[in-house]
Amino acid sequence: MCGIIGYIGTNENTEEIIINNLKKLEYRGYDSSGICLFDNDKFYVHKSLGEIKNLNKNLNYEIKSHCGIAHTRWATHGKVSINNTHPHLSFDKEWCIVHNGIIENHLDLKNELLEKNIKLYGDTDTEVVPNILSIQKGTILQAITKTIKKLDGSFAFCILNKKSKDTLFLARKNSPLYVAKNKDEVLASSDPVCFGEKFEYYYSMPEKTICVAKKDELTFYDFELNIIKVKKTKVSVFEKSATKGNYNYFAEKEIDEIPYVINNIIKSYSATNYFKKIDCNFLQSVNNIKLIGCGTAYHACLMGAKYIQEKTNIECSAYIASEFRYSNPHIDKNTICIFCSQSGETADTLLCLQLAKQKKAKIISLVNVPYSSIAKQSNILLPLCAGMEIAVISTKAYNAMLFVFYMLSLHMQSVLKQKKIKVTKKLKRLSKANFFFNANYIDDISNIILKSEKVFFIGKGEDYISALEAGLKLKEITYINCVSLPSGELKHGTLSLVDNKSIVFVIATKKELLSKNLASASEIKSRGGNIILVTNLSIDETSLKDIDFVYYFDKTVEECSSMLCIVPFQLLAVKTCLKLGYSPDKPRNLAKSVTVE
Repeated sequence: MCGIIGYIGTNENTEEIIINNLKKLEYRGYDSSGICLFDNDKFYVHKSLGEIKNLNKNLNYEIKSHCGIAHTRWATHGKVSINNTHPHLSFDKEWCIVHNGIIENHLDLKNELLEKNIKLYGDTDTEVVPNILSIQKGTILQAITKTIKKLDGSFAFCILNKKSKDTLFLARKNSPLYVAKNKDEVLASSDPVCFGEKFEYYYSMPEKTICVAKKDELTFYDFELNIIKVKKTKVSVFEKSATKGNYNYFAEKEIDEIPYVINNIIKSYSATNYFKKIDCNFLQSVNNIKLIGCGTAYHACLMGAKYIQEKTNIECSAYIASEFRYSNPHIDKNTICIFCSQSGETADTLLCLQLAKQKKAKIISLVNVPYSSIAKQSNILLPLCAGMEIAVISTKAYNAMLFVFYMLSLHMQSVLKQKKIKVTKKLKRLSKANFFFNANYIDDISNIILKSEKVFFIGKGEDYISALEAGLKLKEITYINCVSLPSGELKHGTLSLVDNKSIVFVIATKKELLSKNLASASEIKSRGGNIILVTNLSIDETSLKDIDFVYYFDKTVEECSSMLCIVPFQLLAVKTCLKLGYSPDKPRNLAKSVTVE
């Protein structure tokens, strides 16, 4: 949700350094972008709509600045326009800022500024901030603290002030911000992925912190301007892996990495016992388990809840994070809350975690980013070990979530029943599976979709969850309106939409449910719908009379079929997206890391 960069250095190609790092954050938003360079007591601001490559075309690289800030936007307040594009200057041109987050009381602050005859040019919430800074009295730091105390919501700021050359002022609350320093450079970013090339260590700014960054020192303060110490973190391989390699798109690369991810999880969890703290004492008084996530992570939670309840017989439920806090959930010390997020910064999920902590629940998190806010605030971290996922659609991280949830369910079963389960043997069988079995048929299926007006995904049990995720993947990057529902619900309303211009994917991976799914297929066929069955079961030809096309994926441990059957749908979404001329990495209106509620 928006990417921000701040830089100070001795190099005269500051502009190029900032733009190159900003490109690494484009997964966070690509509605517009902008840069401000600070040179000779003047702010040089350039802005452009669309992707960062459009901004790059307008830059002449002739300004010999050593300091600057930049931003790539995912619009929340105000349309996509130059006036709403960051950076934003104050009315007196003394302050310039970029911002990630949302200022919830910006309308009240706008009225305060209008009463002082200060004109605002855009609709964004951020524009109020530099102007509020300019009407504060006192030192630069005092102006910053007075301003941020007036702000409700979330923010990560990079701030420049004309009276303080070659200095970056950073501030954060409820939105991540990181800063790194070497001998002659300082780089601030909303994601440590920018530090992989030049820096050995970085600092993760704690909640409600200000940093004054100069080339030769970093000083951290709390919001009362007390100096505080912040521990540095070593830049890991995780921050160095954000490259496409020989692929045209990250989405293609990340799907191809799924077998590697499964093997990496097995290797990492074999080397480090991440489940160690989930022992008899931890599970002793637990009477319910709640799994919370958003979007793809929520679908993983649905699957995880099925895995865990089946193995442990403890009541498990999955919840959409944005609804959970408002449902008056029953949580106490006998509750385990498991939070699932690729980025570990998902605002809705993080707020739910904080609520669960207040109610003394036991907190487990499944995240892909080990330095993230959710990871840091959990009692137990179960890393996804998927490596950087840059494409906005989540693919390999979803498979990793399912895999870790499955391992967790087996571990809990082992602890509660006090018997050793040969987890590794089952998992190694899955790691040898062919995730791309029959992938050559995806192109044909994609052509069928492009000729259809309506697309449906149905299944029962775990297959319904796969239907939800398959539909989400397709709609995210092709903008095709899809409907996902349990097969038994088809006749309770949605069947009225089915006609000869409809394509219906029937997902069937459980023998005991096959007849039910085939019965739903017959209902569809009698209404003229075209049916594609996705299965790993052996089915006799007479049972397939109503099926137009069967896609078989690789057979493996039946319990793990959901981890395999989703891959063809991920490939299908990307293939269809490319045929429509869209980018699978940057779908419209979406961003990778949703750090606002």
